[in-house]
Amino acid sequence: MLRNSAGRLTVLASTVLMLVGVVSAGAAQAQAPGGPITYSIDFSNPRESDDNNLPEPYGEVVVRAPWGQQTALWEHPDRDINTPTLPRYPLYGGAEHRYVPHPVTEVCAFVGEDDTGINEDDVLADGCVPYTGPGRYTISAEGGSVTITVYDFG
Repeated sequence: MLRNSAGRLTVLASTVLMLVGVVSAGAAQAQAPGGPITYSIDFSNPRESDDNNLPEPYGEVVVRAPWGQQTALWEHPDRDINTPTLPRYPLYGGAEHRYVPHPVTEVCAFVGEDDTGINEDDVLADGCVPYTGPGRYTISAEGGSVTITVYDFG
């Protein structure tokens, strides 16, 4: 009888451990989605007043995970008079693709606009917004805005 009870207890314990392992694995998979992201970025500076009235953005646009890990969607250094004009990324329509190895909870833009020789640089975007799925995310600052359109993720 004692041997029978010990056997049943062992089977019960094994079953519980197996279920805990399955639940943990499922939770880990639910917490770690990632995959390709398809997006485009529009830069807007209404105060731009040079020859072509188009912005020369520099800085970075990223997506962040809940624990702070981030993946750059676009980045460019400030090269003063050599910062290229870029009203949209990618420049000629369409969308860009990048692999993001983590879940996304925020879309962030920290983007300035080069005005070397005319006046001080403008700030187009400085901050983050919560990611809620495919759609448009506009991040603004006193000099303009940056709109990130996410077409697909995952």
